Parts: sequence; structure tokens; C-alpha cells
Amino acid sequence: MRSGNVTSREIERFPSTGRKDARGLTEPAPWIRLVAGVMLVFAARAGIADAAAPATFQDSVRILIPEVPLDSLLQRYGDLLFVPPEGNARILRDRYGVPHIYGKRDVDVAFGFGYAQAQDHLVPMLLNYRAAAGTASEVLGAGHLDGDERALLWRIRSVAVAGYGALPPETRNLIGAFADGVNHYIDVYRDELPDWVAHVGGTDVVALSRWLVMLFAEQAGRPELAKIGLTPFLGTRSTSNTWVLGGSRTAAGIPVFGMDLHLPWRAPFQPYEAHLVSREGLDVSGVTLFGIPVILAGHNRHIAWSLAANEADVFDLYELKLDPANRKRYVFQKEKRRMSSRRVRIRVRDPRGIREVGRELLYSHFGPIYKAGDDRAYAGRCSAEEVVNVVGQLYAVNRAGDPDAFESALRKLQLPMFHVLYGDAAGRLLYVYSARSPVRAGEFDWRSPVPGWIPDTEWRGNLGYERLPRIMNPRSDFLQNCNVAPEFVTHDSGLRQTDFPPFMGWGGLDDRGQRLLTWLSANTKATLRQLKELTRDPYLIAAEETKGFVFRAYNRSWWEIYDPDRQLAHAVELLRSWDNRASVESRATLLFSIWKSRFTELVSGVLPEQASRVAVLDKLALEALRMAVEQMTTTYGRLDVPWGEVHVIERGGSPYPVGGSAPGTQALHTTWSKPGEDGLYRVDGGSAYTMVVELADTLRSWSLQSLGNSENPESDNHHDQAAMQATGELKRFRLSHDAVRADLRSVVTVPLEPGDIDREQFRIRWKLKSASKETAEPEPEDGGG
Repeated sequence: MRSGNVTSREIERFPSTGRKDARGLTEPAPWIRLVAGVMLVFAARAGIADAAAPATFQDSVRILIPEVPLDSLLQRYGDLLFVPPEGNARILRDRYGVPHIYGKRDVDVAFGFGYAQAQDHLVPMLLNYRAAAGTASEVLGAGHLDGDERALLWRIRSVAVAGYGALPPETRNLIGAFADGVNHYIDVYRDELPDWVAHVGGTDVVALSRWLVMLFAEQAGRPELAKIGLTPFLGTRSTSNTWVLGGSRTAAGIPVFGMDLHLPWRAPFQPYEAHLVSREGLDVSGVTLFGIPVILAGHNRHIAWSLAANEADVFDLYELKLDPANRKRYVFQKEKRRMSSRRVRIRVRDPRGIREVGRELLYSHFGPIYKAGDDRAYAGRCSAEEVVNVVGQLYAVNRAGDPDAFESALRKLQLPMFHVLYGDAAGRLLYVYSARSPVRAGEFDWRSPVPGWIPDTEWRGNLGYERLPRIMNPRSDFLQNCNVAPEFVTHDSGLRQTDFPPFMGWGGLDDRGQRLLTWLSANTKATLRQLKELTRDPYLIAAEETKGFVFRAYNRSWWEIYDPDRQLAHAVELLRSWDNRASVESRATLLFSIWKSRFTELVSGVLPEQASRVAVLDKLALEALRMAVEQMTTTYGRLDVPWGEVHVIERGGSPYPVGGSAPGTQALHTTWSKPGEDGLYRVDGGSAYTMVVELADTLRSWSLQSLGNSENPESDNHHDQAAMQATGELKRFRLSHDAVRADLRSVVTVPLEPGDIDREQFRIRWKLKSASKETAEPEPEDGGG
């Protein structure tokens, strides 16, 4: 996609033959083949270029498929640019590659959204669908075998297929239209796609939504799984920040909403930004994940909302007593029950081709068997296993215009374990601890495996929405959540853990929550600039609380410390003059991070009663400082290394400096990284999508992604936002027709007409033929002279 131009398919329509080749693709019209042949012959005879040379193919394509200045297209469409006819969607892209998709009906927009996502990341999206179906190993190899087995064990796809027909018709229609858009792209561009690429269906979309939910929900079982030596499949615990201020708390008197979603920057969690508009009332902007047809977090013309994972206990582990004579039978009450068995064959790609791996999956009446021994087995049960309509709930959220409609969507409890924040232009604020929480007996420790042989541990339905922690319009006029307990969402929240069932889960207060709660409390008239900067705030409470150990230890013994090169003194000076902010230019963040890691390791190695003694802590703090200085000088040659020099995002083969939390610390600007052998801290997760929304009558918003909106390395939008990370400046989100038109870079109307498809497939074939000529081995030179 070229900046500032569009192909002629947008202004001219040529007929095709209508014939299909062996793969079902439309053949190029005879005039295309004839003109192409004439052009090549003419070029060869005229000596312009060798008819087989790559330049000739490219020149031929440019002549056959001319590109038209964007201004010409805008003049042609005029006011109809944003009003495509029914059955069509128009995809308008701005300079950041964000698709603004317009259609008459919601299903038209969904079709366009599927096509747009396929343009930017078809292969990663299809791999997400395969992961949910348990077939990723067939493409990606044995490294994904565990994931496939887990998806099959959870019956992700089979439950999606069984429940798809029961979804509301409007939800099925939306999902189906999205899948059709993806499939339209596959049909048009089939020639340049991998052989394994196949059409997707609505059940694939539902299965992916279930897979994503289960990845989060299984983490609720981390404590009990750890007690039998297992971990959740998703090793990284995802976090997020979200907050909303009423008009009384801002300098302009306008409510402001902020969000910062923290996710692994890998499948299936890559963020994708979009703006969806239909004449049926849909007008929503924000972020979703590859393959999902609705916005996960963002805003429409009236409301803004976001999510943060909570501590809802939606997963339990049951210990089963096995029958010594038959380990597929277990005791329940006074009878023996037989496990059901499901044999699966998983196709796995390896260098020699495709092989099949057999697995036997076992199930008790509680749920799937996670681990089995000679006399005990452990079955997992998760309330998210029942979830099928995630897309429908989010679709209702996308269209909500007030708290009643928003809560009506939440009552479906298809998001089983999230803090949810809401704000609107009328100044109404809402917090809900969304939890699909099973009702359980109170006498058991539900964070440990519970007896599976007595009926007392059976679930008794799910807790109703009306019994969940909730706050509407707090007196403080602000709400926040950084994965903290409900009582900390605002001052005087009125929420107490003792008022709710003990089995529900609650949480605590972390550094991010403490920082945000303190900041919002202290800044009673926050400016919009301050609030945008707050989303990328790199302040480390850990530095504030722990670097004092170094100062105390050094002050008490500096005169007797052997420090001939003043390296320890220089390190202390760096830490003393540091403002505790892990910014790009900070020259103490790296030193502190290494010192803290060493100090924590040393403290963990002493007896608990010694770890509280001042003399011991002083000694360990100085020893950790010596170790940090040695590591810094050995690895980097100096102590005052700017954080952005070593803390980077790698994208498109280039490193981009970025601030944010160091390993072992927390900041509102969250970055997950580990040091490599070369001393670089490569960020591979954390702040994945940031947005600030000014909830005025004419709403405005700003956003920033971690990397870019396209997974195509050849696209300008592959790494453009990674390059913006050094400053952390948010980009303005284009919302109005005038703003979109002023920043427009390309236009595509879908579905493509037959003539457009002909020319695109013709262009692809020429491209592939040209590439094959470029990579072909050269003819051996004649040695006869």
C-alpha cells in the first residue's frame, strides 16, 4: 500500500472472464494477457529491457495497473467517501495505518474489518485461530505441541461449535460477516499465501475468543497448580492500568479516561487499532486482538471503557482418589466413576514433513485431568469453560451509550475475571469487579487442591452480577485500577472484602496502584497534558523504598571502604541524584536495577531472623553494590549508562530506545524485558496499547501502540510507533470526517468488483514471476571466449 495513492481499481471497473482456474481463482481477462504479451515483446524488440528482466515485469505492472493520486479519488467520491452503498465497506487508512471502516450496516463494517485485519496480519491471525483449534503444530512445529494439547484438553473449538447456533442472530451475523471479509482477502491474494492457508468460519472466531478468555482464567489456578508442580499455560501474568476522572477533578472541567493495556507482544495478544462506523449507530474506536471482530477497549461517541485482570477465583483443582485396579476410575462419595477418554491425533510439522502425535485426554465429571499418578489424579474446573458469547458481550459494549446499556452487557458475565472501568460525557463513573465466580462451600481452602470424593466441594452455580463489587459515581469523582483489590479503586470506596463471599477472590495493592492512587488524590485539577504523561509515568516506587539501604550503609562506613577508583562513591552519587524515574535519559536506572537484583538475591540467601537486622542489611547492600559496579564496568565500561541506550524495542531490524520499568520493579509505564548476553534489555511485553479520552460533547482521544498496526515488514506501519516510544508522545486519534480526510493515505472499497480482482491477481502473478526470475540461478558463462 503506497502512501498518497490508490490503485485504479477504485475509479475504474473492467470486466473479467468469469472463468475459474483449478484453485477456484478468477482467470485474468483476455485483454490483460494480450496487452501484457504485447508490452513485453515491444520492450524486448525495442531494446528497452530484456523481456525476462525483473524491471520489465515491474514496468509492465505499473502500466497495466496505474496508481492514481489520492486527490483524484477524493474528488470522485466527494461526500460519499464515508457513505458506501449497502453491501460494501470502505476502508480509509491514516498515516499510522489505522483503518477507519465505514458501512451502511454493522455487518458491512464487520466484513471490512475482517478484510482490513487480513491486509495487516493475515498469517498471525490465522495462526491464532489454529492455536485455539489445537492445530498450530501442523504449521509451526513441535514447539507448539503443548499449546495444541491444552486447547484440545479444554475443548476450546468443540464447545464453540456446539454453542455457535445458540448465539443471538445479530452476533452470528456480525461474526460471519467478519469471517467473510477475511475469506475474501484470502480468495483475492491466494497466489502469494502459504499453502496451509484456508478459509475461516464463525466457529473459528468464537473458538479464539474462548481461547483468549481461558488463557486469562486458568491463571486464577496458579496457587493450586503450583502445589502439584504445574503452572498455567500462559506463564506471564498480564496486567493493565485504567482510570477515569470526573469533571470536578480536571482543569478543564471535562471527564477524562485513561488506559494502558499490558500484554505479551506475541501471539495471540498483539494489539490492533481500528475505528468502526456504520449508519446503524456503531461508532467505536480503540484496540482489539488479531482475529476478534469487535473493539476490546476504547470508546464510542458517548462512553469509554477498559479492562484490567482481577483476582477472581474462577479455577479449582480437585484431587481424585483412583481405583488401584483401574486408574481410569475414581471415587466419588461411595461409588466409583469412570473417566471419559478422548483420543486425538495432532499433526506436527518437522523437517521431514508432517507426522502425527497421539494423545489420550481424560476427563472426570469435574473437568479435564491435568495430572495423574498411581493413586491420585487432579482435575481442573474453570467457570470460563462455559463461555461462548464473548464477542456478543463486547459488541453490546461497543454500542452502549449509557451506564444501563453498559451494565446490561456486563451482566452476561462472558468476561470472567476483569476489573471494568467506565466513564461517559455526562460525567458518570462506574467500576465493576466482573467475575464469573462459582458459589462454593466456605470451609475449604479453594487456593489448594480440594477433595474430589465428597459432594461438599461441588459448585453450586455462579455468583449473580448483583452480588459483585461495584461503585457508581464515587464522592471522590475518580476511579482507578492497576490490578488492585476493589477497596483501592478510590478513596473511601466503601468496598470491604468481608462484605463479599470469601471464595470470590480479592487482591491487594501493588506499586502501580499505590502510585496512581497517590497521584490522582494529590492532583485535584489535573490538566490534559498531565494526564497523557501519566499513562507513560516511569516512576519507580521500589527505588524510593530501597535505595536508602545503599545510602545508610555507605554513610556508616565510607571512610573504611576500599574504593581506590571511587567507583562505589560514583555509584552512590548517581543513585542519590536520581529522581527514581526510569526514563530514556536516566543514568541510574540500569545501575539500580542490577543492584536491586543482586541485593534481593543476597537477602533471600540468609535466614529470616537475620534479614531483619540492620547490620546484615547494610553489609548485603554494600556487597550488592560492589557486584553491580563490577557487572556494569565489565559489560558496559561505565556506570552512567542511559536507560534508553540499553533498554530497547527491536522491530524491523532496528532498536528503538524506550523508558519504562526495569526488571524487578513496577512503573505505570510497564515494560517487560530481560538482559541479553550483549547487555541489551529487549522489551517483549508490557504497555501494548495506551489511550487517553477526553469525554467532551465532541469527544477527542489520543493513543499509542507498542510497535505498529501492521505485521508486514514492508509496510510503513510495521514499526512507526515503536520509533515513537522514546518520547512517549501519544498520537491524535482521527475521529471526525474532516480529521480522517486530512490525514488520509489510502482507500479500498470491499468486496472488490470482479475486474478489480482480475487486476490484483494479475499483479500478484507478475510479482511472483518477477521474484522467481530474480532468485533464479544465473546461466553459466560461456568459457570459450
